[in-house]
Amino acid sequence: MAIRERTARAQRAAKPEKRGEKRKLLSSGDLLLVRKDMAELWARRGLRALLMLLPVTLVVLVPIVYFSAISLLPAAPGAQVPQRILSLLPPGAAGMEYRLAWQAAFQELLCPLLFLCVPILTAAASASCAFVTERETGTFETLLLTSLDVKAVFNAKVTGCTILSVLISGASFLLFGITLMIAGLFTGAPLLLNLDWLVLVLLLAPVLSLFSVVFVGLILNRVHSTAESLQTMGYLILPVVVLYLVQLTGALRLNALVLAVVALGLAIADVVLFNAASRGFTPERLLREEGDGPSN
Repeated sequence: MAIRERTARAQRAAKPEKRGEKRKLLSSGDLLLVRKDMAELWARRGLRALLMLLPVTLVVLVPIVYFSAISLLPAAPGAQVPQRILSLLPPGAAGMEYRLAWQAAFQELLCPLLFLCVPILTAAASASCAFVTERETGTFETLLLTSLDVKAVFNAKVTGCTILSVLISGASFLLFGITLMIAGLFTGAPLLLNLDWLVLVLLLAPVLSLFSVVFVGLILNRVHSTAESLQTMGYLILPVVVLYLVQLTGALRLNALVLAVVALGLAIADVVLFNAASRGFTPERLLREEGDGPSN
């Protein structure tokens, strides 16, 4: 019964003083809470290491290994890149030497997939710590039983995790560009950073970050540990992998227009999922009696 009394007090504190009063999306107090959440997330050594290692592995180490392998491994005389792969590359790739053509194919067809994994993984990892870990440690109970508005807590956590993921994604793109330029100096690999990449970085990556954070918030009441929450990364990455695998079949060409349409669809899904997750973010569902856990 104690949890119900605490929940009732939290709900009364969360109600606005005037009926019909509309609160701002992010007030000055909310912004302070956002900065506090971001600082606390970055202060966690395990999470900070994960957020740094994931991008470096995907956009730096993997390209370095690929460019090194394609440059050093012997090529059979007269070897040619399959015509289906060449048809997906920019027109100038048709006349490239064998190794350079494969390097162009890697940049154009696989590197976007590796890059999009960065906002998904970093956003899901941050949200798992911001939501699930805090519920496990009891921090949520402290927050929800203060005068802080419940929706303000949710908005702050979603905003903080999304901003952190977007910043890491931007830094990752810079590292990726530097890696490509250095690889080009040693291997002669072309630098294919075109309009498609602009849409990918400025539109698709941010909405993917928000989608991943809101998705974790939506399933918050269905997972019982941070490990379970982190498993959602696979579900979030799978559609992106399938999309790029479909491109390899020649059935679809992911150009700037298609990527912009996908970003628009994800933005609409973000709004829908955000509203659904916000409605489910209530003291009754988050504050549990001691010993309440997954049923066997």
